[in-house]
Formats: sequence, structure tokens, C-alpha cells
Amino acid sequence: MDKSLIVILFSSIAVLAALIKIFRIERKRRDAEEALKRSESRYRELVENANSIILRMDVNGCITFFNEFAQRYFGYKESEIIGKNVIGTIVPSTDISGRDLKFMIQDIMVHPDNYINNENENLLRDGRWVWIAWTNKAILDKDNSIKEVLSIGNDITALKQAEIEILKAKEAVESASKTKSSFFANMSHELRTPLNSVIGFSEVLGDQLAGVLSQQQKEYLGYIGDNGRHLLALINDILDFSKAEAGKMELELSEFNLKELLEISFGFIKERAMTHGIGLSVEIHEDIGMVKADQRKIKQVMLNLLSNAAKFTPDGGRIGVKAQKSADSEVEVCVWDNGIGVDPKDAQKVFAEFEQIYSELSRKSVGTGLGMPLSKKLIELHGGKMWFESEGKGRGSRFYFTLPLK
Repeated sequence: MDKSLIVILFSSIAVLAALIKIFRIERKRRDAEEALKRSESRYRELVENANSIILRMDVNGCITFFNEFAQRYFGYKESEIIGKNVIGTIVPSTDISGRDLKFMIQDIMVHPDNYINNENENLLRDGRWVWIAWTNKAILDKDNSIKEVLSIGNDITALKQAEIEILKAKEAVESASKTKSSFFANMSHELRTPLNSVIGFSEVLGDQLAGVLSQQQKEYLGYIGDNGRHLLALINDILDFSKAEAGKMELELSEFNLKELLEISFGFIKERAMTHGIGLSVEIHEDIGMVKADQRKIKQVMLNLLSNAAKFTPDGGRIGVKAQKSADSEVEVCVWDNGIGVDPKDAQKVFAEFEQIYSELSRKSVGTGLGMPLSKKLIELHGGKMWFESEGKGRGSRFYFTLPLK
């Protein structure tokens, strides 16, 4: 075969191979383009049909993409919003609280990781203000520099409005509570003055300083005095609780022997216990000595706990006081009984204001329902804590409180 023909033949084969390679490359390019178009189509379909605001903005804050939902929500057509800065269109310069939103947008472009989840006020085209919760993600170029920020948002205006209403309601409750405390404090003060006069004059008459009384008159005066003192105790509870609740309760601190105070307090229920056949138990560790606290208020707490124990313990039951150091810096006191106990459904009432756990025993002694919440507040004012334990109805109760030794 002629050499020239061989050269032509090989040249033709090389050209053919090159054409085949070019064809394959072109085919792959077209396939890649079609795949990209399909991917972009699916992406756009997903984005456009999403029930969320989806937009992109460049480093200057200008909008580069705005999905259909965003257009409907904000009231802008795509041609009206693309290329416009978010500030002055969908984002006000400052929100109602005065926060600089223009600075916030600029900061998002520099520190997008600080705004992965962000909430701010936005502006609709018709002038309405709305709250939107945004999720932001930086889009980087090949040099890992921020090119755009992708933002996905959802309307939380109703939620924010609910939060505002809850805050207003909370403020109203706090205001009402202060008004109530002030009312109780003023009324208690106004009631105590004439009531002290009633009690005082009943004692004068009872001592027959104004003349001789018959037995029936003495008996009636005894009723007046007893009920007057009971009413005064209720008023004092209300007054003390109002002061504690308003943060006006002051402690008169002094050093005293806690063991002696507990024993003296326990003596106040001995007569009632003997009358009703209630057994008494005292277990106070010898190492409990001096504490620095408000002696009158700690005594008040003990009397509340012991009178409750006596009230809720039936004839033939038992009441006890136990005290010991629970740590080097505090002492723990427990007042226990084997009375009616606390049903789990009533547990939240124990330290609740103006609440009482009703039973046949409690109906015999009516109170304000402030004794336990007041005791708890007094102990907490000292830096201690108070709690109770009960295994259920009919299985007794144990009330504990702690006091710092210093």
C-alpha cells in the first residue's frame, strides 16, 4: 500500500477518534446542563411553593431573590423588589423599641453565624408592622468570602402579640397584688387599734374594776376577750404577710438559744395536748446552741407549726419536735405529727395563700390560710428554707425548716 494512503488512513482514524471524543464531551455537557436545569427547576418549584418567606440578599443588603410567597406576603412584585435594599422596603430603619435594624443587616453580612436564628420587626408594603422569625445562612464564593445571605422567614406576629398580652397581664397581676398588700396593711392597721380597745376594756370589766359582775356577765366577757384576741391574731397574720409580700418586713436580729426557744414554744400546746390525750415528744440535740435570727419571728413560725399539728391531730395522737445540726452552718427543725396527713391532691395548698385543707378537725378552728405561707416567707427571709413531707391522707405530716447558725 502506498505510504501516503497509510498516512491518510491513520489521519482519518485520529480525526474520527477526536470527533467521537468531542461528541462524548458534548453529550456529557448537555447531560450536565439538563441535569442542572432539572435541579434548578426542582429547586425553584420547591422554593416557590414553600409556605415560608425565602429571599437572598447581597453583601450590601440588596435583594437578589424573592420567592412567590414573599411577594404575596410583603405585597411586592419580583420586578419591584429585586435590586432594592431591604432597609426601607421590608425592613424599617429602626424597630418600635428603637433598635437599629440598618446596623443589624450590615452585621449579618459580616457575622452571619451570630444571626443563624433571629427575630425582628418587618414592614409590609401597606405599612403594617409584623414580626418574623428568620433563619439565615451565608452563601460563600470560591474564595470562601460571603457572597450572599439566604434568609428563610415565618410570621410570628400573633405569637409576639400573645407575649405582649401575657406581659401586660403579669404587670396587672403584680399591680393588683401590690394594691392588695397595701389595702390589707392599711385595713389591718385600722382594725387593730379599735380591737385592742375592745380587748383592753373587756379585761378591765372582767377584773371588775368598774363594778361587780354576775357569773353570766363574766362568761360573756370571756367570750368577748377570747374572740377579740383570736381576731387580733388573724389581723396580725394578714399585716405580717402583707409586709413580707411587699418586701417591707424587717428582721430584728439577735443572738439567742434556739434550744430554749423550741422548748418554750412546745409548752404552748401542752395544755391542749393533755386535754385531748395527745402524746408529746421532744428530741433536741444538745449541740444546738446560739443562733442569730429574729427571735419573735422564729417563735411565731414554731407556734404556727405546732398549732397546726395540734389542730390536725385527733385525740390520742402524737406530736413531736426534732432539731439537729444538718451541717456546720445550719440547723434543721422538724415538727411532726401522726394526724390526718396531706392528700397528694392537696399538696399545693399547703403553702398557698388563703388556702386551707378542710377536714372535720380543721372546721373547729377557722383561720386566714396565711399561717403556713407566712411561716415559709419568714424562714426564707432568714436565708433558710421550709418544706413538708407526708405519706398521704391519714398518715401524718412532717414540716421542716432550716436556719443558718450565723
